[in-house]
Order: sequence, then C-alpha cells, then structure tokens
Amino acid sequence: MRIGILTFHRSINNGAVMQCYSLSKRLKQEFPDSVVEVVDYHMPLIEENVYDTSFHHYFRGSLKHKLGFLINLRKNVRLISQDRKRKASFEKALTELPLSKQKIYSNNLTDLVPYLNSSYDIVVAGSDAIWNYSVRGFPNPYFLAKEVKPKKLSYAASCYGMNYESIPEWQKKEIKEVLDTYSFLGTRDSESEKFLKSIGCVIPPVHTCDPTAFLNVNDLPVDVNLLNKKLIERGFDKARKTIGIMGNESMCRMIRRMFGDQFQLVSLYNYNSLCDINLNDLSPFEWAYVFRFFNVTVTTFFHGTMLSLRNGVPVLCIALETDYAKRHITKVADVLHRLDLDNLYWTTDFDRLNFNEIRQEILNLIQTDMYEVLIDKMNKEALSVNSFLAAIKN
Repeated sequence: MRIGILTFHRSINNGAVMQCYSLSKRLKQEFPDSVVEVVDYHMPLIEENVYDTSFHHYFRGSLKHKLGFLINLRKNVRLISQDRKRKASFEKALTELPLSKQKIYSNNLTDLVPYLNSSYDIVVAGSDAIWNYSVRGFPNPYFLAKEVKPKKLSYAASCYGMNYESIPEWQKKEIKEVLDTYSFLGTRDSESEKFLKSIGCVIPPVHTCDPTAFLNVNDLPVDVNLLNKKLIERGFDKARKTIGIMGNESMCRMIRRMFGDQFQLVSLYNYNSLCDINLNDLSPFEWAYVFRFFNVTVTTFFHGTMLSLRNGVPVLCIALETDYAKRHITKVADVLHRLDLDNLYWTTDFDRLNFNEIRQEILNLIQTDMYEVLIDKMNKEALSVNSFLAAIKN
C-alpha cells in the first residue's frame, strides 16, 4: 500500500510535529511493507496568519501582537535570536518525518487532488484540528474532496475552536457529501463527534486518540547528552522538586505566589521572566522528552497535557476562558474525562479563584507517585487506535 498522511506538520508548534511523527511511526510499524508518507502540504494563508513567532507577529500581526512583541522584547532582549533558533529547530525536526518528495504550497485543492490521486492508495486526514476552517477558508483542503480517488480515512480529526453550530447549511451539506465518501471517520474529541452527527454523516464517527497517546517517548531522536548539557547550562537542578509550566506569566505569577522558592519553576515553550529556568527553544523532540524531569506540570495546552502524562508525570490543567470554551467541552477537559482524571482540571483567574485548592492539589501531586497509574491510563487510551488500524487492514 501507499499511505499518505495529510495533517499539520509545518506549524511551529511542538504538539503538531509530535502528533504527526507518532502517527507516521505507528503506521510504518503496523505496515512495514507499505510506503508511509506525510504529504508535504502547506497553506500560504496559514503561514501568513498564524506563523508562531513573535518576530512574525511584529511584522505581519495585529497591533495587539506588535505591542505584545515589544513588551516581551523588553523582558527578554534575546527574544528574536531565540525565535530564530526555535524556527531552525523545527526545520531540523522535519527531517525526521517521512515527507513526500513533492512539496505542495497552495491555499486550494487544485494542486493537491491530482497529487493525492497519482501517489496513494489510502489518504489519512488527521490528526489535530484540521477540520477547523475558520482561518483556512472553505472549501477546506483538509476535508479532502469527493474527487480524491484513494480510500479516505480520518484519524483523530478535530474541528476544535470552530463554532460548528453556526456554519451555513450549504456548507454542512457539502461537508457531509465529502465525508460520506470516507471509509472510516475517526475523531479526537466529543465536540468533533457532535459536529459530524449534527450534519448527518452516514458513517458513525469513532473516537480515536491523539497519536501522542501511543508515542514511545523513550525512543525519540534526542541526543540525551546534548540535552543534559543544555539543562546544566541553564542551571537546571535535577535534585530539586520541579514544576514545569506551559502557560503565560499570570500562571507563573500564581505558582510563584503559592510556593515562593520552595520548588524549581521551569517554563516550556514560552519565555517567562518569573521562572527559574526557561526551555523555550527546545526542539519538539527534546520538549516531548524533558517532561520526565518534572514532578508536576501546570499547563493550559492539550499536547503539553498529553506529553506530560505520556512521561508518567501528573498534570494540573487550567481551563481556557475563550468564547469557544464557554459553549463547548474543551479538548483538555475531554481527554482528562476519558482518562478519569477530571480532578486535574481547574478554573482560576490566577489570583483568587480556587487559589488555595489548586495549591493543595499541586502539593498532593508532587508528593504522590502516579507514574504507573498514568502510564496505565494512557496505554488504555492508546488502544483506541486499533479500530483505525483494522479499517486500513480491511
């Protein structure tokens, strides 16, 4: 077989790279005699709007982004050079993906469909929020099209972040007509399942876990010696109890107020002046690996949650206060509920709301060895990939 995966892989986003890497590795493991490729497709529209560096926001972003850049630059004068290093690390990470030889750079299906038809027997759409077309526009290439001739399956696809209830009826009809040509519809979260049911898809959606649920974090392309050297240079002390943080300065300020200097605070992904150590320029693979050095992670991020749990490290998740989150189940709440870890999901204003309760929960997590429990829960969640693999075998 020739299997092509159409997903997000060129975003400067750790989770996007890791879900793609994990899914491609698993498919190659299951079908060693098959060609498994990541379709090297990217949209100029996305690169122009959500390219995730402060430097980019300064030149192309909104006034809010430009002001944010200037504020962050004042706090961290090395921000531009760090952003460039981060971008370079992501470019290097792409060499670990089985990318197609042809790169397609287009906002529409004109160039994509002929390539898919001539190159693959099966096309897998997903994972990640590929079905949210708020920015990508409609028709959304990641739905694929009726004209795509290979067998079509979705894996852990999501419409997360899009108010799907309000999309026009004619769009719902067109999306349904396309998805009814699929052989398998795997969705990542309950809101995406509701979306497919609301438009009347003939094929019932099946829950399929985010690929990071079955990622082998002990077999990543990480130079452990180089990473340890980097940690030592930053002043990381493995002997100290450590709280990993993936969030904004409000989150760090809250944690600092709670514990003072009792614990070592390490910021991932975003630079944070209130943390003891910043690891905001790690490669996606180093990022997925480094969670194991924490005693607990505090985050608002979905893939930060997944990779911490995959390393057997407990997570305290802060609910997002977005318009979407007020009307829908968030993706983090959804996965924690599936894992029977609802107690790890909290709402706070980072000042008073649930302040003491969150502090006590963090202390409980630091003092309790949850490694075996968390690994067992993640392994059970990972079993949901089997229905997808069975569909490909059929």
